[in-house]
Amino acid sequence: MRSSHVFRAGSAIALAGLVACAEQPTTSPTDVDARKVDGVESAKKSPGSDEVVKVSPLLKRINARLAAKGSNLRVDRGELLYGAKAYDAASPTVIVANDRTHTLPYQWVPGDPRRGGAEGVSYAIDPDLRTTAFGIPNLPAIEVDGGGFRPSTQAELEGYIEEAMQAWRDRRCSDSRIERVAVPAGTDPDQLDQVLLGNPVNSNYAQPSDIVQAGWQPPEFFEAIIAGGSDAILGISFTFTFVDDQNTPDPSDDVETDINGDGNRDTGLVEIYYNPSFIYTNRGTPGGFIDFYSVITHESGHGLGLAHFGKVFITKKDAADGFQVSDVKYAPKALMNAVYVEGRDEITGSDNGSFCQIWAHQ
Repeated sequence: MRSSHVFRAGSAIALAGLVACAEQPTTSPTDVDARKVDGVESAKKSPGSDEVVKVSPLLKRINARLAAKGSNLRVDRGELLYGAKAYDAASPTVIVANDRTHTLPYQWVPGDPRRGGAEGVSYAIDPDLRTTAFGIPNLPAIEVDGGGFRPSTQAELEGYIEEAMQAWRDRRCSDSRIERVAVPAGTDPDQLDQVLLGNPVNSNYAQPSDIVQAGWQPPEFFEAIIAGGSDAILGISFTFTFVDDQNTPDPSDDVETDINGDGNRDTGLVEIYYNPSFIYTNRGTPGGFIDFYSVITHESGHGLGLAHFGKVFITKKDAADGFQVSDVKYAPKALMNAVYVEGRDEITGSDNGSFCQIWAHQ
């Protein structure tokens, strides 16, 4: 099985690595000591998680560009989770993910004047969710009942995104606004798609909302995040936080803000991207297909401030006769588990609790 990577830039991603064939792991998360590797700062492990924390040069370049423009938004640091490739004979249990923090360390500020003073959050959907690279459309293929697959349509993809956003709106603990707004005609609603593909931000870029559902990107986009990313990353949420800009092109002197004193940094923008390199399904079908609802609702949960939560593991006993998807165990099973395996994930008690922790009093 491919090594499972999680790249978190503000928010995090789900993974499909567990459905591949198994091979022996080389390095477990706890084997990584603090050091610099290829110009990337790394720490041994982040508190409350088995994630290895690294600062990505890519994010540094993005933030330097934002600082040079005088923006008061910065992309937060990247965090990578190294999952065991499968069974490790040296230990009784392989922990693929072990996250114990329900919410992210940055949150939306109710009535934030920097976002127009509105309560809740707004979101927009890119009018062209299917991007084109080198003249070839990048659109996810959909599994067809009875065999085969077909291209998706813009209307279908918008429908899947709306279903995910509605799932969070339906939480009974909160009536906070999660409202769709239109993308102004003639504008480009997302910026990091161009940056990660090595292009300048489009001259017609304009931020339309708090959360931007930016659509499905070509393999090069995910390879720019991490080598092998096009084969492992299902989706990624980039969270931008507000800073007090010191009017220099150097982002290292920025001061992160917490204007409501809740102990969290202040979120200013989230851009969410998805990978079309897999065959998707809208029926939760197992067997290697990727469920639209599970991935989009997971990433949208990050956009609303939810973190990864839960332990995902494989025991020595279960792995003894070869890796099976049924060998994967969860404590608890949740939509916001860091690892996606197969089938449809629903919002569970822990997901609902995380959401309500953030939104019940907003």
